[in-house]
Amino acid sequence: MKKILFWVTLMCCAYSVQASVTGKYIDYTVDGKEYQGYLAYDSEIKDLRPGVLVFPEWWGLTDYPRQRARELAQLGYIAFAVDMYGKGVVTDKADEAGKLAGQFYQNFDNFAKMTKVGYDELLKQEHVDSSKIAAIGFCFGGTCALELARNGADLKGVVSFHGGLKTVHPEMAKNITGKVLAFQGDVDPFSPMTDVEEFETEMKDAGVDYKMVIFPGAKHAFTNPKADTYGLDGVSYNAEAEKASMDEMRVFLSGVFADKKE
Repeated sequence: MKKILFWVTLMCCAYSVQASVTGKYIDYTVDGKEYQGYLAYDSEIKDLRPGVLVFPEWWGLTDYPRQRARELAQLGYIAFAVDMYGKGVVTDKADEAGKLAGQFYQNFDNFAKMTKVGYDELLKQEHVDSSKIAAIGFCFGGTCALELARNGADLKGVVSFHGGLKTVHPEMAKNITGKVLAFQGDVDPFSPMTDVEEFETEMKDAGVDYKMVIFPGAKHAFTNPKADTYGLDGVSYNAEAEKASMDEMRVFLSGVFADKKE
């Protein structure tokens, strides 16, 4: 196992030096409303390659999810950061973000609809291997990724970073086709340990191949270096948790796309 991790790390480091990442906006329309996602890929690769959906925090499609998409492109994937709110709709105010995300949490059918739209947009992109798709998400985006999986999307893997784990349809976990990896902080007031326990029960009851990683002392949004600037209680960046979770995500994606058992 140590040898596998060593070579995965070595390959990722070597690849990131050589990668020529291109980023471009993708416009699409849903029910007459304009949306704009962000696609990142290595323009020098012409072969089919895995695609990864990136679902954003409740702030909307800010620089943060776009940066995460570019990082995935450096690993050789085609990454699509999904617009969940509408073209140009972003905020740095918690009350506004709560209202935007609340449209989904108050009606989970909206999660199913808009995550599927993002999934379909990724599949339309050139050089995407439709048989190798994964989804990752941060905070609100973690809920998005998990709901896409619960609704039966053909995903090799799902990664949730400090995501909202609760759902109104726990019975739909039986529709999850791929592996699930979730990272949570044990002092996250937005996703308390009671939610973690319920989520693990949901995954076990459905027979999902999942792994839950808990970071002691980590708060909500621990992967975002700008988390502390929002001035919210229980929200803080944690460099150690960020590095550990990102490193494990890279190994996880490499494994699920290679169809290897971990």
